Amino acid sequence: MLLARLNPVAKRVAAPAIGSVRTLINKATIVGRVGQDAEITNFNPDRSVVHFSVATSENRKDNEGNLIKTTHWHRIVSWDQKKNPFLADRVKRGDLVFVEGPIHYRSYTAKDGTEKQLTEITLKTFQALSPKEHQE
Repeated sequence: MLLARLNPVAKRVAAPAIGSVRTLINKATIVGRVGQDAEITNFNPDRSVVHFSVATSENRKDNEGNLIKTTHWHRIVSWDQKKNPFLADRVKRGDLVFVEGPIHYRSYTAKDGTEKQLTEITLKTFQALSPKEHQE
């Protein structure tokens, strides 16, 4: 607030309005079907990562009234060392799940030398919505 002390007008401009948002939010909430069994990668006994994908779909009609179904795939990644063993055992293809977490974008160089872009949801909240019997 040094600027506010130097310039009284800056204090009025810099002060947040009542009811304004002070925190920006990066959160995705997905309810969908798991596309592949969760895969766990252990880096050492204390560090692992779990990956799986979740499909969501939406229906809409085109100009002629034909129903068009669009499926979107979401890559989910978990770095939570307490949840990872559970996720690796519990998350199976076809399960209905609720996942929530921030969206992260990253790029990497593939083995063939091409630059690849990747979008992931880092898992913070997980809820299995399929009955446990569905797992067997």
